[in-house]
Amino acid sequence: MRLLNKFITLWNMVEQVQLTPGVPDTFCWRLTADGQYSASSAYGAMFVGSSTPLGAKLIWKISAPPRVKFFFWLVLHGRCWTAHRRCRHGLQADDACIFCDQSAETMDHIILGCVFSKEVWETCLRRFLLHGLVVVQEMGVMLWWTTSRKRLPKEIRRGFDSLFFVVGWLFWKERNARTFQRLASSPAQLLDIIEQEISLWCAAGYKHLVALDARRRSG
Repeated sequence: MRLLNKFITLWNMVEQVQLTPGVPDTFCWRLTADGQYSASSAYGAMFVGSSTPLGAKLIWKISAPPRVKFFFWLVLHGRCWTAHRRCRHGLQADDACIFCDQSAETMDHIILGCVFSKEVWETCLRRFLLHGLVVVQEMGVMLWWTTSRKRLPKEIRRGFDSLFFVVGWLFWKERNARTFQRLASSPAQLLDIIEQEISLWCAAGYKHLVALDARRRSG
């Protein structure tokens, strides 16, 4: 029945075509205004109907070192080799978080959901006078970041972006230090490391982070 319906539809389409004897056939490329083929229009057609992941474009606009941006690009696409991902691929027996040993070690958990991470975040947000922001464990990393920045005044949003990248990056480095080197920092020690990293970024000329840090010191 389906085949018959397709045949009828095709037949109706063919019946509507009017051929003019003596007139040569012409080709028209519908993806350009002038009807001419171009490689760029063909490439663009590959993405028709596609969607952009939350925060994908914003990542590359943040004032941060390229390697940190690339790290968050991997976070966005779920390509970091967390314990959860390694366990899912059969590379280790369990997926427990290296910080708390209470939940599965995903990037959402490492950066936001873990009790260790939450303690560091609460102190960090308080130090930078970002009292209106609250870490929500149930939210994904990218959703929390993009939602939180919209709650801030425009003049400090890009500074908060850089701060978010600093903290998230150092959570990952702390996780790797514990996993591969058996070296662990307390929340207070990690906060000191974050302060040092922020100072380095400010010295390197990341002006939005400099402005956020100056706002903290003046407040």
